[in-house]
Amino acid sequence: MSPIIVYTADEAAKVLRVKKSWLERQAAARKIPFSMLGGGYRFTDGDLADILRITKQSPREPEPAPRPRRVPRQRSVDGQSVTELRPRPRQNGPRRAAA
Repeated sequence: MSPIIVYTADEAAKVLRVKKSWLERQAAARKIPFSMLGGGYRFTDGDLADILRITKQSPREPEPAPRPRRVPRQRSVDGQSVTELRPRPRQNGPRRAAA
């Protein structure tokens, strides 16, 4: 049976190329696997592999292109070209009280 290699937080941070403080915060929040030996966080090769698996990001689907803005219609009133105005969509929230 091969010996189990155990890394300190400093050593594990160097292997994972992260800050020691990040590693300790994640371990304290129980978001990553670790062992507590002698009052300090310890990480095995398996723990490091699990941390990589847990934090792996999958590629996302590209977002669809935004729809082109509609151009206001032009119409003619008394022989002059007039652009129809449409009200803007209201923002969510209460209306202002009349002063």
